[in-house]
Amino acid sequence: MTRRISTFVALLLLAPGMMTPAEPAAITIGLLSKIIADVTRMEAGKNWLPAKKGETLASGDRVKTGAKSMAIIKFMDNSLVRVRELSEVVVTGTMNGSDFSKSVDVRMGVIGFTVQKQHQGEEFRFTSPTSVASIRGTGGAFNSTTAGDTLIILEGTVHFTNRQSNRSLDVAAGFTGISQPNGTFFSRQSTPAERQEAQNALLGDAQKTLEFELHDRDGNPKNLHIEYHD
Repeated sequence: MTRRISTFVALLLLAPGMMTPAEPAAITIGLLSKIIADVTRMEAGKNWLPAKKGETLASGDRVKTGAKSMAIIKFMDNSLVRVRELSEVVVTGTMNGSDFSKSVDVRMGVIGFTVQKQHQGEEFRFTSPTSVASIRGTGGAFNSTTAGDTLIILEGTVHFTNRQSNRSLDVAAGFTGISQPNGTFFSRQSTPAERQEAQNALLGDAQKTLEFELHDRDGNPKNLHIEYHD
């Protein structure tokens, strides 16, 4: 009798899925509110697939854009992150009671952000191999490359940290933070080109071009290019 019971228990342990607790569902971070051109997403542990407007994003999901492409991620608190062309991000989130903290790991490229004011105990962060930017509620752009990171603030203030030197500073509206892998780290007033770059990163659509062929009085062709955003 004892032998039969031992055999039965062994079979239960070996049976696929038997006696194995279910894995907790990943936390929903937000959704893809807009998709333009070549955008792909990858759920944790799966393959890259074409992204679709309205798809939800769970903690650990990745989003990647191709040339002349863009994705807008709308988080549960209505914060918006615009993933510009040739960029890749990973979104994660943690719950502590009712407090919901979000993080966007910028693997490469440019993002424009409009982050809602965070409640006490909550946090919204942008991270890269070089830097950490803690957001309380502000707008601007974050550009991450192998040479370092550039944080351009149009509104509000961001607490910016360089991971190599562990130095931190606050980057206010109208200023740009520079963070490099060798520990170089400082903030200065934004140039007009940087302010324009941040404003472009916040636009809702990727840049589009209209091309016309016109002719002068002598019948000579001339090409007219008009760049615009919806």
